[in-house]
Amino acid sequence: MKRLFALMLICFLLACQPTPEATEHRQADNNMDHQHLSDAIPDFYEKEETLADEIRLKVKASVVKPDGTLSIGEIKRYPFDVSMVKRIGNVLWGNAPMYEYYEPKNELAEYIVACREQMEAAKTALSESDIAFIEMTLKDMEAAMPNAPDEGKPASYDRIFSYDNGFIKVDTGKGRQAMFQALSSEHRNILSFLDLGFKKQLVEEIEPLRVTEEDAIRQANEILDQLGFKDQFLAVKTGVHPINHTIVDELLADKGYHFPQRHERRYVIFMRKIGDAKQVYSEQIQYGSTDGGYDAAVFWEVMEFQFDNDGLVSFTWQEPGDVSITQENVSVIDLDTAYEAMLSYLKASQNQYTYESFDLSPERITISVDRIELGMSCILGVNRTIETVPVWEFFGEIEYTDAQGNVSYVNLLEHRLTNETRGCNSICTINALTGKRIDRGLGY
Repeated sequence: MKRLFALMLICFLLACQPTPEATEHRQADNNMDHQHLSDAIPDFYEKEETLADEIRLKVKASVVKPDGTLSIGEIKRYPFDVSMVKRIGNVLWGNAPMYEYYEPKNELAEYIVACREQMEAAKTALSESDIAFIEMTLKDMEAAMPNAPDEGKPASYDRIFSYDNGFIKVDTGKGRQAMFQALSSEHRNILSFLDLGFKKQLVEEIEPLRVTEEDAIRQANEILDQLGFKDQFLAVKTGVHPINHTIVDELLADKGYHFPQRHERRYVIFMRKIGDAKQVYSEQIQYGSTDGGYDAAVFWEVMEFQFDNDGLVSFTWQEPGDVSITQENVSVIDLDTAYEAMLSYLKASQNQYTYESFDLSPERITISVDRIELGMSCILGVNRTIETVPVWEFFGEIEYTDAQGNVSYVNLLEHRLTNETRGCNSICTINALTGKRIDRGLGY
């Protein structure tokens, strides 16, 4: 039964993109010296506009300059295979025993008890439909217990792609077991390792997270070095994830409940370099490309590591591909031109009808841009090929201010309001070669 895993996976699994095995430089065109390009870009950019129906645009943005020369290239996807899985496994867990994925009787029993205790303690915060959902799930688990195994059947790397949904279980030691999954299809290749850490949900005294950002980046780079990928990736985002251990945790978190104590993990997200420049990263684009919100052909590559006080607890790698550079040191449009292209798009796309289904007054909407970055990204090319091009990325939030002056943020992808800024949200992407907007949902 995969229900327990699927529920826990919602909270842990983040889609990640892989890194190329080799970078081939085929053609050089010294159109733009990197130092001259950086000198021509301002450190700060400020504008203010009124769009349709009194929607405001405020740009008070730091400008992130490229850390290497900008180029044009191509990417060819490749699927995960047994040799790659072995390579990852040897680094992450070595010779630890592997099993077909299973949920033993003791774990099901512990999970059921924990959920019922939580449900009783939080019943005033849960709706009738929440309680009904929890009860249905727990009854399914209770029905599965008589046939649940006490231990798993051994698995091998050669069989990993033949199991149902590619799940296996790994005994990592430290009293914990991990899930390992490899999925390979035409448009989605995902390799993920997740230490379930099941028993920690029952520990009353939760030790604070001691892993610093520097610790996490160092540990991640050590793993990348062992995999032979260190020089191909750069860290693009770090942060802390709170952990939801049970379906009750997840339901309460969705309602905005802030737990007094939470298990936390420090995460580091990497993207592979295009030539010697990094890709721009957006959390909004990452989720859109992995949760079905974007076209299946959209290529978005990230690799994510998560660490707790004991070390690595999660690793995800999505969409591996080889990159070849076809043109180096390319000329790009300046920031003023990119801004005008963004402004033209916002004037055409932002009006009262954009927020009609939210029942939000447009005059209370402010599109706030707080960061602008010039870097590399991937788009769909001719015949669904994947091209790498320089882009101007405008980051920020769509803010809504209510009658009491409270500010919340509009999530257009998930069609809801939230009280927390994501800090790395793309407002608009402009192709720095052509000056045209890139629709991230379509990939071009």
